Amino acid sequence: MFAVSPDGKILWDRSLPEEYGAVTTHGGRTASPIIVGDKVVLNTLLLAWGDLNRPGNRYMAFDKRSGQTIWISSPQTRHYDTNYSTPIVADIAGVSALIVGGTDGAYHAIKAHTGEPIWRVDVSKRAILNGALYHDGVAYITHGEENIGTTEMGMIAALDASGKGDLKPDAFKWKTLGFLPTYASPVMDAERLYTVDNGAIVAAFDLKTGGRLWHQSLGTLQKGSPVLADGKLYVGTENGKFYILRPSATGVEVLDEELLGTAAAPEPIVASPIVADGRVYVTSMEAMYAIGKRVRPAARPGDRSPVSKVTASTADPAHVQIFPYESLLAPGAKQAFRVRLFDASGNFIREETPDASAWSVDQLAGAIGTDGVYVAPASATAGFIKATVGGVTGQARVRVIPPVPWTFDFESATAENPPMWWTGAPGKVFQRTVEGVGKVLVRPRDDTVGRRAKVLMGPAASKAYTIEADVRGVEARRQRGDIGVINQRYVLVLFGNGQKLELQPWQAADEMTVRVPFKWNVNTWYRLKLRVDNRTDGTALVRGKVWPTGEAEPAAWTIEKTDKIAHLEGSPGLYGDGIADLYFDNISVYPTKQ
Repeated sequence: MFAVSPDGKILWDRSLPEEYGAVTTHGGRTASPIIVGDKVVLNTLLLAWGDLNRPGNRYMAFDKRSGQTIWISSPQTRHYDTNYSTPIVADIAGVSALIVGGTDGAYHAIKAHTGEPIWRVDVSKRAILNGALYHDGVAYITHGEENIGTTEMGMIAALDASGKGDLKPDAFKWKTLGFLPTYASPVMDAERLYTVDNGAIVAAFDLKTGGRLWHQSLGTLQKGSPVLADGKLYVGTENGKFYILRPSATGVEVLDEELLGTAAAPEPIVASPIVADGRVYVTSMEAMYAIGKRVRPAARPGDRSPVSKVTASTADPAHVQIFPYESLLAPGAKQAFRVRLFDASGNFIREETPDASAWSVDQLAGAIGTDGVYVAPASATAGFIKATVGGVTGQARVRVIPPVPWTFDFESATAENPPMWWTGAPGKVFQRTVEGVGKVLVRPRDDTVGRRAKVLMGPAASKAYTIEADVRGVEARRQRGDIGVINQRYVLVLFGNGQKLELQPWQAADEMTVRVPFKWNVNTWYRLKLRVDNRTDGTALVRGKVWPTGEAEPAAWTIEKTDKIAHLEGSPGLYGDGIADLYFDNISVYPTKQ
């Protein structure tokens, strides 16, 4: 995630996979971030470390000026699939809230300033892809998936948003089933809700009753959401047509219909249009279009997501927030922590200066001073900084990772869990003693959709290093897994069933991958080596080797690629597709000699 100035300067960035264990699938399915006062809020699937050691969809808030983490919220108890429901901001009886669809088939409301859960309501057996609407105490929610308690698909509903905890069926004011807006999020005016189903049928529903007022076909395929502005609906379809519509209580008037591309080769529109400063912006799979006057009106000063002016609460503290919530430090580095107090409604009270006894560390080497400053020790560690004010305790997460060289041979391992400071490792890899093999790191066979594991071991800004590891696979049910190492986001993978070696800049972009045949045997150790050299022209030379462990290293590289659109930094790591057991040993990461 990047913060970029109007002139294109990168202000800050966060590598969500390497720093937080974010997982994206389906070629990068992600939700859009939103601005909430001084925060940027984003939701994504995480498997990190410590108390985030279970795969699940999380909600994250960052300081919009610095990029530092404010809070991470985990309101879900299950996870069906990734999604891209974008949160909306709502004032629910004086509580600043975010309402968002989850990957657990539920809609959630969480406190915007603290991330604490307010309520949840189960509506589907699949992940929710839609955004919600809110007005005057009512949340309007939709989905196009399987419902709970009926075989009928799809739902448009109005929900009393004033509840707490798990909302019951009586919280619904009305439900309309049978309309399937799987991807598109709804919009509304004072009287009607508008949305588009999977087949590009736009429809209007009465806000008071949920009754369908009218519908009209715009095509056959739909992904993007409609936008309502100046009393008009702006809608693009996957069939390549863009519409401007004027809706009413009795029907819809087509003001304009444009085919982007040609009839033989239309340009699919899967993104939602944007309306800004008198223009409509439309993005197809081939181009971006601006509709409006050639001379754009001057932007109004002060209307670009200003920081909210919040009146401090005078209530008793109910939540302690330690900022920054997430820190990754080098040995000897210092991190100053601040304590913020919030009331039971999630409203800010004040910043607190706790007394010396309020601070503590948990599972973390080193100590925090009476001034709230933590000094990172010389060795790797991970754990929590805690502060207690008025009997209420908050915590922040800290990792300390020394610079390379690193070695891991697992001979001194006393527990199954891998090093706590690795991200993506919990439940995926284990330190075990394997009969006939010894003490190794194991990626066990995994028959779930999450069997592809990426374990990231260091800072996202790492560069100019080489990674090596001994790797070994077995065969189970005539299947062999895939195993590899990661350097600067490049992945060198030995494919078991495919009997090949691949060098992947990005797994989803097959056309960028380099591959060579390579026959390798089960129950045999091989040495993998991956090196990346950044060049002054912005390209990178990426080279990999593989040879039987114990034999002399070959002089020639087995596979290589010059990447013109290069990854110039990235954490060292391990990769395993656990269709059968996989083993790692004698991992070495060291500075590259130029």
